[in-house]
Amino acid sequence: MASFAPGSVKLFGEHAVIYDRVGLSASFDRYANVKVSRPEGKSVEIVLPDLGLGRTLGEDEVKKGFEDVDSVLASGGLRELEAMRQGNFALPFVYIVGSVFLRTGFMPLRVEVKSDVPKYSGLGSSSAIFAALACELNNFCRLRLSSDGIADLANKGDSVVHGKPSGIDANTCVRGGFIRFRKSEGVKPFEVKSQIQAVIANTLVKKNTGEMISRVAKAYAADRPRLDAIFDDVQEAAFAGMDAIRERDMVKLGAEFERAQSCFEKLGLSTRESDDIIRFAKKKGAYGAKITGAGGGGCVIILSEAQGRLSKLLNAAGYPSFETALGVHGAKHTELG
Repeated sequence: MASFAPGSVKLFGEHAVIYDRVGLSASFDRYANVKVSRPEGKSVEIVLPDLGLGRTLGEDEVKKGFEDVDSVLASGGLRELEAMRQGNFALPFVYIVGSVFLRTGFMPLRVEVKSDVPKYSGLGSSSAIFAALACELNNFCRLRLSSDGIADLANKGDSVVHGKPSGIDANTCVRGGFIRFRKSEGVKPFEVKSQIQAVIANTLVKKNTGEMISRVAKAYAADRPRLDAIFDDVQEAAFAGMDAIRERDMVKLGAEFERAQSCFEKLGLSTRESDDIIRFAKKKGAYGAKITGAGGGGCVIILSEAQGRLSKLLNAAGYPSFETALGVHGAKHTELG
């Protein structure tokens, strides 16, 4: 038995959602897979074989780890939380498992994680893992959680990794499909009947989301009217993009990607590599392309009629790329393992 969950890609609204504008995300068809089973001993085992990582914790260690994280999150001590994470890959897993044990009491568990969602690239790799873990714990421990409950449990892992996540990634990975988000309204499914084909290309520049958010915040404090105008334009692109998705109009959607990308450029969040990818894709006939995520590195999402040919050309140019389907099914438990 196992559960899997897809990655999450931002289509519209990056940064602007922090300032209460509408954003849109989508699941895509790369997955994290989590198995939960009974170990031979009486401990909690967390194993990430793809990364060569593993840790075994006793009941007292899990309890203390959970309580320490819970206390730091309650106090808002994000720097302290960052220090706690250093060298401790298991911490977000401990917080999720510890949250479950509040309901069930302690039980020995073996958690085994595998994932083909690209890491450190703004594609929800940690959220996919935590969504799959939450889904699998819901089944294994018979928690009977709703989708909201599973997303909340997954977001606890993201809280350890990111401090104050919006919840959009966890909800996208758990629910799948397309997710509309606004800070004052929360997350809502954006109902679309079919998937969208796209290409995702990696700039190979490691992003720093916190640094990008801080950069935009400083710019906002210095010139609020200019930044508000940019965020309004980002939101208009999101609204028009959602209309294009409903209408299955990829040309129009590509144009809105371009508008959103121009906002990234105005915010100073493009890189030479992302600009190169976008220019290359446009020369090869792409409808549109934009940075996905916070910018300053990470990935570019591209709409093109010839996804296979474009991904091969980008790979040959030195930018790891793959074809993908947007709007796939969310976290799911399977008996096949």
